Amino acid sequence: MRDKLLVKDFSFFYGSFQALHQLNLPVKEKQITALIGPSGCGKSTFLRSINRMNDTIAGTRVEGELLLDDHDIYATEVDVVELRQRVGMVFQRPNPFPQSIYDNVAFGPRVLGMTKTHNLDEMVESSLRDVLLWDEVKDNLFGPAQQLNPGQQQRLCIARTIAVRPEVILMDEPCSALDPVATLNVEDLMRQLAKEYTIVIVTHNMQQAARASDWTGFFWLGKLVEFGETGGLFTNPQQELTELYITGRQG
Repeated sequence: MRDKLLVKDFSFFYGSFQALHQLNLPVKEKQITALIGPSGCGKSTFLRSINRMNDTIAGTRVEGELLLDDHDIYATEVDVVELRQRVGMVFQRPNPFPQSIYDNVAFGPRVLGMTKTHNLDEMVESSLRDVLLWDEVKDNLFGPAQQLNPGQQQRLCIARTIAVRPEVILMDEPCSALDPVATLNVEDLMRQLAKEYTIVIVTHNMQQAARASDWTGFFWLGKLVEFGETGGLFTNPQQELTELYITGRQG
């Protein structure tokens, strides 16, 4: 099982404030890695570091390495636009564009010029099928995306992400705004997508991490306290702080 991402002594700074401290962890290819920990512990900062979304914040800097297929994504020659095509992002709340369902999914392929070599209708249908949404929307593709229910909107946003065929999908608490049924639908979808994509998810829901992920990392105050296979971390944690957190006695 190869490492799709490899994090080596990675630190992140907002100006003089150090948000992440020398992280070391592998992210396995076509597996789901969950990041857990209390609010403000650095999970989302780390997630956004993987596709350099933090670059838009003035005064940030990094130390160490964050390797994608053995290449440091913070090297000076890296094309950030290409990186964000390879590493897609799904946000906490569904954020469909104020356009049709079709145009939401078609947005990325159009911007990146993929329509020159691919049939756009086929790409839209394939992406919607991959997120198990096609049968629900195929008769209303040109209706407004914002009329979908929240669970459908989040699956649409995932379809929009995978339409450009990324290699890694980052998910920042993708179920926090969803009801329990929609949450389980997204978790099932993640399992299906992990057959083709490497997935990293930030979640406050430890039950979700236990159900849906293969690997789990526990963050605390910007440090990675423990990382390992999900089953082992939840049933036999190696660090006392991990046990205190997952049993609800700390954090």
